[in-house]
Amino acid sequence: MKHNLLKYFSFAIIIICISCLGPTEKTLNPFSDLKKDTSIKYAKRFCISRNKDLTLIYLFGNKENFDTTATYLICNDTTLIKTLPQNITFIKSPCKKIAALSSIYATMFYEMGLLNNIVAIDNVDYMNNKAIIDRCASKQIQQLSKGIEPDLEQTIALNPDIIFTFGMGDPKKDINPKLSQTKIPVVISLDHKEETPLARAEWIKFFAAFVNKENLADSIFKIVEKNYIRLKAIAEKAETTPTVFNDMKYSDVWYMPGGKSYMAQLLNDAHTDYLWKEDDKFGSIPLSFEQVYVKAKDAQFWINVSTLKTKKDLLSFDTRYNEFAAFKNDKVFNNTKYTNSHGYSTYWETGMIYPDKILSDLLLIFHPELKEQIKNELYYYEQLK
Repeated sequence: MKHNLLKYFSFAIIIICISCLGPTEKTLNPFSDLKKDTSIKYAKRFCISRNKDLTLIYLFGNKENFDTTATYLICNDTTLIKTLPQNITFIKSPCKKIAALSSIYATMFYEMGLLNNIVAIDNVDYMNNKAIIDRCASKQIQQLSKGIEPDLEQTIALNPDIIFTFGMGDPKKDINPKLSQTKIPVVISLDHKEETPLARAEWIKFFAAFVNKENLADSIFKIVEKNYIRLKAIAEKAETTPTVFNDMKYSDVWYMPGGKSYMAQLLNDAHTDYLWKEDDKFGSIPLSFEQVYVKAKDAQFWINVSTLKTKKDLLSFDTRYNEFAAFKNDKVFNNTKYTNSHGYSTYWETGMIYPDKILSDLLLIFHPELKEQIKNELYYYEQLK
């Protein structure tokens, strides 16, 4: 279905564009020979079609019926702009001045060797990458979203070739009206809506398409994929399946990852018994303390407790946490091994790109007897003391 739909989109665009061209130009149709990028195996929220002259990227707000949230045409031929429908965003390639309004997006470009092409980020407080922090300090990279709203005047003054921003799949709401006013191409990312670790990691191919780094991105992803599959196979050899639960209470609500969530998938691949694995939600499940306690009081492990680093910190929020067996037995772990001065963990900055490192950590936590096969030390996680 996805393949047929992609053919439909491509064909529709070709017809629209050809109808606007003159007789001579029609014989040189730039949309001919478009081919689907079959290397994208896991991601469900975007697909790519290209020929030797241009690239088309389709963004899917609804992965079930492939509703197209946005379409991006990447090409160095600016004459195509006048022939495009309004719902297609033209982006002149390659993009050399990049505004990446998420620490994840900025890190993607850094990993592809494009540090010098990043001219703006959202907020340096969310960064752990020293090279990016240093360039912010020297004003070589500007911060556009220190407050709630992006700085419109500063954005216009920088005049980046492209702006990457966070989206939820609604084209009417995803792009901040202030950014729309700049007339600078704005690209939204739905990476966070992917449901599996390798699907999220594969989004490096999405970002690479805008900067002519497809081959490098493919190489990076293949290494991650190979490592992840190797670690998952090691996990399957584990003799135990430890019970585990997640997160902590915020105000009066404990948001537990759903049974089909990204985190649940990681825990499944780490050969654990995630206590909410039977739930069918892709997002979080709002629970009370009592609901969690009844189910998880005897669980062997507890992970991902906000930004906390000690058991004392945990008890400062609710003394009842000491009633959990995982707390009593010193089996509480958090992804806070490396954090900046604002408490922001590098886990949130690079973990999406390198889920193999997350899985490696989880195996070391849940199955320490496999350490010799894993051949790594903890990268993101640490034990709460």
